[in-house]
Amino acid sequence: MRKISDLIKDFHLTQRVEGKAPKYIDLCRHRLGRWYEYTRSVCGIEMIDEVVPSHIRSYIGYCQELGAERNTTINGSISTIRLFFNYLVEEEYLDELENPARKIKDLREDKRIITTFNDDEVKRILLAIPEVTYSNIRDKCMLAFLFDTGIRVSELCGIKKDDIRSDSVLIRGKGSKERLVYISKTMRKYMRKYEKAKAIKFDKPHFEEIEDYYFLDQSGHKLHRSRINRILRYRSDNVKVRKELRASPHDCRHYYAQAQIRNGIDMYSLSRLLGHYDASMTSKYLRGLEQTDILKIGRKYSPLNEMNL
Repeated sequence: MRKISDLIKDFHLTQRVEGKAPKYIDLCRHRLGRWYEYTRSVCGIEMIDEVVPSHIRSYIGYCQELGAERNTTINGSISTIRLFFNYLVEEEYLDELENPARKIKDLREDKRIITTFNDDEVKRILLAIPEVTYSNIRDKCMLAFLFDTGIRVSELCGIKKDDIRSDSVLIRGKGSKERLVYISKTMRKYMRKYEKAKAIKFDKPHFEEIEDYYFLDQSGHKLHRSRINRILRYRSDNVKVRKELRASPHDCRHYYAQAQIRNGIDMYSLSRLLGHYDASMTSKYLRGLEQTDILKIGRKYSPLNEMNL
């Protein structure tokens, strides 16, 4: 018999060895720590082979009764518990049929309609940024990156010079997963202007040791997500986007996904570009599409269109 606490330590050690992101490991540690404390103090269980599905369901009910978390957040905890027990099965601490999380289902989540930028707002934001100073040219390139590739703001901050290729960019995503995103013609134009301005800006004696990241602040250091949040909010306010928009970098990701869907991309390809583990995560971006958009897509890809009837 093995103690749950010892196996949780083994699990986190394996995550570190596999190169999982520190923030992700900390999140798993927090979620499993809460679950273990409940299992130990309320259920009186400390050994892994004593855990049965009813104990996990009891913990889920406890989280619901607290009323401090939405079902989406609780589902995150369920996902981590499920991941932990799958690890135990893979490492042969448990047999597959002994896995108590095997039949635990996620809670039903409210289907929130996603409100994001429209084409006119994106165009006004980009056109309103003058290409005069280094900061302006950089801001324009960064925002174009977010709108045109759908990458996360953390991924944007982490791009290094060597990640830029002739027609694509290497992105290091969640869980240390790597993927490539394309460079469109428009994006390439903005990148050339930024790279030229960057070369002039930092071609001075006191800039001998600038950091190796693609996007840099005025001092030659890596930009952080809070700074990019403020830049997008300022540029959005400047052109008076709709008040209901948060105007956050994640809204750029929503805009990208919905624009790609309207243009007819398939869910599998979109999930790969967004860095999702499976296409079911991508389907939530459909919720913000207008009914007229859905009809246009259906009409465009009608099965009888190409039959020459």
